[in-house]
Amino acid sequence: MPTSIRQIEFLARSIVNRLEDRGLVEFGDAEIGIDVVTKTLEDNFAAYDAIEAEARIRLAKTIGTREPSEAEVTEAMRRVAAERNVTL
Repeated sequence: MPTSIRQIEFLARSIVNRLEDRGLVEFGDAEIGIDVVTKTLEDNFAAYDAIEAEARIRLAKTIGTREPSEAEVTEAMRRVAAERNVTL
């Protein structure tokens, strides 16, 4: 299930706020940090969704119309990620 932009922005804001609380990000840089973290999260979630979609397509070719189990999808995703040199 794709993650909404609102959820991503909320997560990015939470991450940057935590960094700010620890003194790692200055308040003036917080909005820029939020933008950077939001973009990074969007890219990562999109890559994860693409890997899942590819895994499901491959599974459909081997198992037919049956809905794959979560374990089957997870294992197929690991294979696709390994081929793309991505760590899940």
